[in-house]
Formats: sequence, structure tokens, C-alpha cells
Amino acid sequence: MALGSSFVLGLAAGSKTLPLVNGPTDFGSEYYLRDTLKSYRVRVRHSNAVRNGVKYDRHNVEVFITTFATSSLPESYHTAYMVVELLPGDTYVEPIDALADWVTASSNANVTKLYGWES
Repeated sequence: MALGSSFVLGLAAGSKTLPLVNGPTDFGSEYYLRDTLKSYRVRVRHSNAVRNGVKYDRHNVEVFITTFATSSLPESYHTAYMVVELLPGDTYVEPIDALADWVTASSNANVTKLYGWES
């Protein structure tokens, strides 16, 4: 089942609505949009992982943004993703919610620190 027929990607310059282009399958969907300056791709995938003999559900969301080359700048790629692993049927959202809050806290100051190699 897909999250929907489109995926709204909230960006500082304004939201982009990416239509569903692949899926849904039992294990994922893909959303894609291309404009004159950039392309946007979101992949949602599901799999299983085994930790110490225990099976976990693994959920992955990836965002790819490609900025096309211009006469003065080369093409560039930006990728971000999140992975959540939990026991089948578990709905505990607090760890991923807390991480999302940390990432966007103080106008993205923590991301800036991360990019500066702080740990």
C-alpha cells in the first residue's frame, strides 16, 4: 500500500508534490518530480532485519534532490534518509519523533553543527 498517490516534500523555497511513479509493492513505493532546475525523488521501502536472532521490521524513507548543472556550476546531489527498526506490530514512535525534533531544533542549528563535523 502506498502512502498516497503523491508525496508532499516540504522545502524552504516551497513544497513540491511528487507523484507516485513506481509501486506500491509489498515492500515500497517511489515518488518523482522533475522541473527545469532540479529533480526530486522519494523512495519508501520496507524490509526485515535480524538482530541477535530476533526479527525486526525495518522502514526506510530516502530523499534525493539533484540540482542540474548550469554554465557556472556542476550538477550536485543531496541525499537524506531515515531508518526505523522495531519489532513487528510495535508502534512506538518516540525515538524517531525525538530525532526529528532534534534535527529541526533552533532553525536547523543542529544540522549545521552536524555538517561542521560536530559529534
